[in-house]
Amino acid sequence: MRVIIVAVCGVLLVGCGGNDEPDEPSLDPEPMTVMTFNVMCSLCGTSEHDPWEERLEYFRDIFARHDPDLVGIQELTPLGDEVGQLLERLPGRAAVYFAPADELPYPDAAIFYRKSRFRLLDSGEYWLSPTPDEPRSTGFAKPQLARLVVWATLRDRAGDRDFYFATTHFDNNVPSQALSAPLVKERTAPFAGKMPVIVTGDFNSKPGTEAWATLTTDSGGFPLADTHALAEQWRVISTQQPEPSYELESRIDHVFVGGTPGTWAVSDWNVDMSRYGPQDRRPSDHFPITTRLDYW
Repeated sequence: MRVIIVAVCGVLLVGCGGNDEPDEPSLDPEPMTVMTFNVMCSLCGTSEHDPWEERLEYFRDIFARHDPDLVGIQELTPLGDEVGQLLERLPGRAAVYFAPADELPYPDAAIFYRKSRFRLLDSGEYWLSPTPDEPRSTGFAKPQLARLVVWATLRDRAGDRDFYFATTHFDNNVPSQALSAPLVKERTAPFAGKMPVIVTGDFNSKPGTEAWATLTTDSGGFPLADTHALAEQWRVISTQQPEPSYELESRIDHVFVGGTPGTWAVSDWNVDMSRYGPQDRRPSDHFPITTRLDYW
């Protein structure tokens, strides 16, 4: 099995196999499972969390149980091929992230998609700053880490439909969130005018904040809908007994949908609060959010 690395507009596609394989036949339309998960960086060790090598196996369990078709991951670092480490724990997927050939990759936002269902059509990135086309640029807050949006257009073989998928990590320093949200709307709008869009990530923005309101109203020409608000049901998934409570109004990780056509159905929205290891610890300082959604 060989690893293929294909440069696409500064973004890398990484997966197992070749890109010269014939297209898979179309499949009947069916819902997709979408996850967003800030995995907490491998350098962010705290007394409340196990080492990265152990947390990788916790991630394996999470991915196996939810079996997501699409994943937006935040807070990977360029050390030790962490994208490859997640691909090992997400078999059958490929990854799209920022990794120019002449410098270190920056996988703070990365897309993982199921290769048997989706075909990559195009991809790119922009930076959450006043100069979004300048790689690694900042300027929305001081101090601010370089933050970006990584996006892809994909052909869904289940129904032979095209859509836009993006993931991001808003900086946590104010006012970066309020300034990032209009940029996301501006850059998403051309896609939203012609296809369904899904935008995931750690937005460092609770419901009701300025950034969240910008994303979910008609500002920028179209609204994004919070999948929690559309969900027929929402659940807490946990290995703990009794089941822990989850503060919905404190959530900062979101899956948004919109675009044209813009009819979405969300049958399930869940937050996984499972704990692992002999000390019963969380795998990250964020919880993975998973949705089951369909569009037409």
